[in-house]
Amino acid sequence: MPVIHIDTAELTYAWFWLPGHLDRFMDGSTPGGVGVDLPPGEYAVQQTRSRPSDVRFRVTDDGVVDYDTGHEHLLRGRGTTTLRVVGVPVTVQRAGRPLPLLPMWGGCHVAIDASEHRLRVPPGRAYEIRVGIVPSEVLAFSVGRDGVIDYAPEYERTLSGRGTDRLVVSTGYPGAAPGPSPA
Repeated sequence: MPVIHIDTAELTYAWFWLPGHLDRFMDGSTPGGVGVDLPPGEYAVQQTRSRPSDVRFRVTDDGVVDYDTGHEHLLRGRGTTTLRVVGVPVTVQRAGRPLPLLPMWGGCHVAIDASEHRLRVPPGRAYEIRVGIVPSEVLAFSVGRDGVIDYAPEYERTLSGRGTDRLVVSTGYPGAAPGPSPA
């Protein structure tokens, strides 16, 4: 069975999982990536327990990595035994009270305290961010292959930035309207 190295060091939060092939999340920031025995087939790198990212790759019968040409800006390593997941850049901006924001994917365990934080993530529909300390509100959003943010209409009072690469989280400070920062 081919050993494929999964390198997620370019992502902001580098922990990943391959459901059915790994029994736990792994730290892909290890130099050279994490070696995983993968038979030929199709796989998705997952950073949350609930849903894989929208980026898929294949292991060929020759034991090398392949992926769709539409993923070339997201992945590196075609024709080799190392898959580098580079993802897309997005910004999380906090508007309102200085509550911490805790990303709930990829092994993040430190809250974002800055008013603006640049991230690199693989496109996916299962991202969640916790506002404040536990117990607190958890907000869900998605990131497209082009880095564009989306979220459900019920989050519009707290989130803004749909259709851009900037997710603005309003932490409820009176008079602070969420919205993109001036350029």
